[in-house]
Amino acid sequence: MKIHPLMLAAAIAFWGWQSGQWLVSGAIAVALCASFYLGLRWDISTARLRRVADVCLVLALLLGAYFYLSLGNPGGLIDFFQWLPVAYAPLALAHAYSTSERMDQSVLFWSLRRRPLATSTMFDPWFPYFAAWIVAASAANMRSEWFYVALIALVGWPLLRVRPRSQHVLAWCAAFLLAVGVGFGIQYQLHVTQTWLEDAIPEWISSDGSLTDPYRANTNLGAIGKLKESDAIVLRIVPAAGASPPPLLHQASYNAYFDEAWLAGSAGFADLKPDANHRWPLKNIRAPLSRVTIYDYTARLNPVISLPGGTSAIAGSRLVSAQRNRLGTVQVVRTPGFFSYVADYTGDQTFEGAPTDADLIVPAKELDTLTALAKQLGLAKLPPAARIERVRAYFATGFRYSTYLKQAPGDGSPIVNFLVHSKSGHCEYFATATALLLRAGGVPARYATGFAIRERSALENAYIARLRHRHAWVRVYVDGAWADLDTTPPSWDEIEAEGSGVWTTLADLWSWLRFRTAQAWADGDERLLIGAALVIALPLLFWLARRLYRSRSKTISGTKQSAVAAARTVGSDSDYYRIEQRLRQLGQGRRERDTAQEWLARLADDSRIDTTALGEIVALHNRYRFDPQGLTAEQRDQLRAATTRWLEKFATMA
Repeated sequence: MKIHPLMLAAAIAFWGWQSGQWLVSGAIAVALCASFYLGLRWDISTARLRRVADVCLVLALLLGAYFYLSLGNPGGLIDFFQWLPVAYAPLALAHAYSTSERMDQSVLFWSLRRRPLATSTMFDPWFPYFAAWIVAASAANMRSEWFYVALIALVGWPLLRVRPRSQHVLAWCAAFLLAVGVGFGIQYQLHVTQTWLEDAIPEWISSDGSLTDPYRANTNLGAIGKLKESDAIVLRIVPAAGASPPPLLHQASYNAYFDEAWLAGSAGFADLKPDANHRWPLKNIRAPLSRVTIYDYTARLNPVISLPGGTSAIAGSRLVSAQRNRLGTVQVVRTPGFFSYVADYTGDQTFEGAPTDADLIVPAKELDTLTALAKQLGLAKLPPAARIERVRAYFATGFRYSTYLKQAPGDGSPIVNFLVHSKSGHCEYFATATALLLRAGGVPARYATGFAIRERSALENAYIARLRHRHAWVRVYVDGAWADLDTTPPSWDEIEAEGSGVWTTLADLWSWLRFRTAQAWADGDERLLIGAALVIALPLLFWLARRLYRSRSKTISGTKQSAVAAARTVGSDSDYYRIEQRLRQLGQGRRERDTAQEWLARLADDSRIDTTALGEIVALHNRYRFDPQGLTAEQRDQLRAATTRWLEKFATMA
């Protein structure tokens, strides 16, 4: 069954509807479908189609590189599939206006060019191209209820046309509707499962720097072996001119410790109201404020953002809205990709909800050990500020930072083993133990997560935060306000940086290129966009030019060799080739793999061509070319004369 042109146009229009690119889809649909009704055809060889396919491949790679640079994963991958049929539109158009109805598979698959199959590899490319537009439309899916309806119609159309004639239409429709219902149920259940996974175990889904669960922080407490975070850059921090960056950027706080995880209890989000300047105030204060610009990246919708302590307001031109919970976690509404925001802050205190009884709870497994330690330190006899300093001094002596943990003795909890036996661990140990010890001493405390700002990049001309700069600390309530308390030994950053080398430098260059490309696109900086495009395109264009040049060299060399071989081959000077050359100029040339009989049968539809006389000429030519006995001088003159008469007659009729 051949594809109906309206079927192909409907698939392209479906993509235009979902992507919003009506101009692009309309132009491609008209150009392709017109080929089914117009008589315009060119004799485009398989070798030429291969070159067009190579150009389309380069175009697809350029699109993929651009989408990855500007959106990352998975947004870049989704957009790549969305635009893939557009990248291969030149190949589709070249085939549509060629004389061949089928395409050699070697046009698309390089492996078949190097090792061609013994049998024919021709196929009809229209149905795969039809399916590619549907897949691309699914990647651009606007998630409306009409998407599935249109998808069913497009899929059902070709299936109905190939329906066995022995099957009743009503029975076929019933079976098709049953399949539609089952398919809808499966995709709905997959959506529910994905939502559950994202909510329940987000750490399985992604390790993106902006992916923070505001309700749960799973720790590595109790994990055995080496723990090492990536050197990937996730934040760029630009303070005001001449100012230092904030030492910590807070993402989320938690107030309940249970089974080696911290939870945010009674911490629902409330919308923030923007002011007339498109800023979201968090706290009205009159003290002098510092300002910092933070460049972030999120692979998913609505990320938790990183803010310095004492942030009074945030602003961002591409932030749709913002919300905050009582533990100081701020979440914004926006699409995946690079984005930025400005924070005004004081830095000396944080603005969270007042402490509750939950901020003083010590779990039963750690209660006895922590109560005894608080009594040993004499915390109950000290004022709150002095208790905090006593705890800080306690962890500053005798404890060390380590990313490698051995099996701890006994069956106690990881925090008990940390305090009593190992006295060695990463920041999650220090933050958890500090928070619980302060609670045992009567001081409200919470577990906080975010990034420590320790590194400045000359390439970025900004401070940067890597994944290994993820950090955990404590927010403690003293003198009527919450303040940050970090008891992790300062050497932790140097220990985490061990092992970074040349690869990190190369990865930083790539990360910077991605960031600057996305920033240029957002800001409309055409010069930077052109520069980034050249950096990406030049290697690919060089590869394509080299490939085409080598192909040309082989063609020239092959032509010369063929000419020499032809001069030595009996029959290569046959007058018949004059007819074949003339018909090829008019688009009636002999196709690759066409036998003489197949070619003559196709020419029979043209009333101008005397196929009977041509058949006699072809028979004489074949004897001259392939028969070991060849032709006599008289028969050779007969072939020459018949060819001349045929060409003169054809010229008169044409």
